Amino acid sequence: MATDQSLLHRFVISQFDAAGLDRAQLIRDTGVPDWSITGDDVHLPSATFSRLWEVGEHRLGPDVALQVARRYELSSLGLYDYLFASAPTLGAGLATCGPHITAVTTNHRFDLVAESETESTLYLEMLEGEGRGRDHTQLWGLSAVLSRARRAVDDPLNPARVSLRQAAPRDLTGFRAVFGSATLEFDAPTDSITFHAADLDLPLTTADPVLAAILRPLADALPPPPTLSSAWPERVAVAVEQAIEAGEVSLNSVARILAVSPRTLQRRLTESDTTWRAELDRARSARLSRAMSAGSRVDTRQAELLGYSDAGSLRRAARRWSAGSHPAQAIRT
Repeated sequence: MATDQSLLHRFVISQFDAAGLDRAQLIRDTGVPDWSITGDDVHLPSATFSRLWEVGEHRLGPDVALQVARRYELSSLGLYDYLFASAPTLGAGLATCGPHITAVTTNHRFDLVAESETESTLYLEMLEGEGRGRDHTQLWGLSAVLSRARRAVDDPLNPARVSLRQAAPRDLTGFRAVFGSATLEFDAPTDSITFHAADLDLPLTTADPVLAAILRPLADALPPPPTLSSAWPERVAVAVEQAIEAGEVSLNSVARILAVSPRTLQRRLTESDTTWRAELDRARSARLSRAMSAGSRVDTRQAELLGYSDAGSLRRAARRWSAGSHPAQAIRT
């Protein structure tokens, strides 16, 4: 089960309280244990954090995550913030997001990827979550990263692009207040924020090499970020089934179903010691085996459903599976 540190809940609840919500009622409605608000940091189920955002939207409006992120202050997330703030440059600070995400959550993963010589993208993936709670959590995560960065640089900082899986809102005013002139992409395959490469060289006004050296052993002792290694092949298998039913089986179509970029999908499969081709063959072989067990003949329609142009192509693939690591039952002709 994915979890989040209670310090996340405390910060958001404090912001809702400042916005006029009844703190005690809010805690009751979201199921956050009283003792977790005043005691030491503990991990709570991630569903609780999502529920907190859902209640916040109901009472404060659809821009609630953006409102909270705009008021973000350094040190709100303890060690996680200090690791960022003590780095020498914005790029070095952003690079701490991924390796040390478990300081605050086991439900997310950040990846900073150099897309080109002019842009680098910080991807945010969520392991468990759905609906508006998920939308707000992801939006908060990206907008809080940007707000935190702006607190630590002297120069204006506007990202090149912000991509969000959520649907486009009716009013972009709140988004513009946070993301400035960035290109906004909704219904996107990923939740991510793209920075101009030149901005990654901006020095942080909070840089502290002595503190960074002290914090490094603490950060190294944290558990590694979630790799989702066991989950990704399973997720791909389900998505390939959906793609086969839809009649379009490709890396791009499966990536769209999984709401990630093709590059991210390939990277996640590599982390799981497999490849797109291997997982595609595995899914096709499993589907073919089920069809054969049910007594179905392999014809052109069956081949098309499995993503092949004709039955002959499917038979050749089946022989290859039988000779390799993805055995398929013999095909009836």
